[in-house]
Amino acid sequence: MSFGNATVDPVSALQSYGLNYYFTLPPCWEWLPTNHYYFHLAMAFLLFVYFAPTGLYGLLFLRVSLTVSCVFFVLWGYFVLCSFDTLLWNVFFTGINFVHVCALVYLLWPVRLPADMEEVYRELFQPLRLSRRQFLLAAACVDRQLDLEPRESYSLEGVTPADFVALVLSGKLLTSQKGRPLQIVGRLEFLDSLEWFEVTGTGGTFHVTTTALEPSRLVLWNRDRLKMAISGDTSLQAAFNNLLGNDVAGKLQFFDETKALNYKDLDASSGAIKRLLQMKEAALASRICSSAGEGRN
Repeated sequence: MSFGNATVDPVSALQSYGLNYYFTLPPCWEWLPTNHYYFHLAMAFLLFVYFAPTGLYGLLFLRVSLTVSCVFFVLWGYFVLCSFDTLLWNVFFTGINFVHVCALVYLLWPVRLPADMEEVYRELFQPLRLSRRQFLLAAACVDRQLDLEPRESYSLEGVTPADFVALVLSGKLLTSQKGRPLQIVGRLEFLDSLEWFEVTGTGGTFHVTTTALEPSRLVLWNRDRLKMAISGDTSLQAAFNNLLGNDVAGKLQFFDETKALNYKDLDASSGAIKRLLQMKEAALASRICSSAGEGRN
C-alpha cells in the first residue's frame, strides 16, 4: 500500500497501529470559506421540514418549506456556484413542490355556500360525512328556489311533469291523491322522492297533487341534470339515494298510520288537516328521540 512516495506494509501497520490505522481520516488542514447565505437559508427551510406536524396542514407546511428551500438552492446555484446542473435539479424540485402546494391549498380552501344551502348541508349531508366541496357539486346544480303562498300548488296529479327534485326549506305542504290527503311534507323533506326512483328519462308526471298549507320555500334541482352531475362521485350519489330512500320509507310509514282517516277538505284550518299535522309532529318528535338515543349509544 502506497501513499504518495511512501510505501506502507499493511501487516506492519496493523501490528503497529491496530485497526484504527484504517479508520483514521487525515485532518483538514485548510477549510473552505463559509457558504453564501443563500445556501444557509435553503438549509434552514430544509430543517423546518423535520418539524412538520401531521395532517393536511402539516403536509402543506412541509411542501411550502421544501419549495422555499429549493428556491434558495436555485439562487445559490445560479448566482454563487454558476452550476447548471445544480440550477436545473433544483428548478425541477421547486416545480414539483409548488404543484403540491397548489393542490393542498385548493383542498384546504374553505368552501362558501349560500345560507340556505349551508343549512341543508349541515343538517342532511354533513352527518353522512360528505365534505362541503363534495356537496358544492350538488349546490351548483340548483335550478331555482320557489316560494309558494297558502293553497298554491306545486304539482298537479297526472299533469305536472316530474322533471325536478324539490326540497322544502321552510313551510308545510300537503300531498293528496284523487282528492284524498296523504302526507304533510315539512322542512328539509323531499317532495319528489318517489319520482326519483320511478321516473326514467322524460315524460313522467307526478302521482300526487302538492299544495302549500302556509308560506313555503322550496329549492329545486333538475332531476336528470343532478343525477348526471353526481354520477362521478359515488359518495354523493349514495347520499342522495340514502336521503331520498329514507324519505320514501318515512312517507310510506306515515301513510300506513293515517290511511284509516278520511279527508275531503284541503283547508289548513279544517279539523282533518289539523289532525294530520298533529300526527306529523308526533312522528317527527319520535324520530328526533330515536336519533338522540342512537347518538348516546
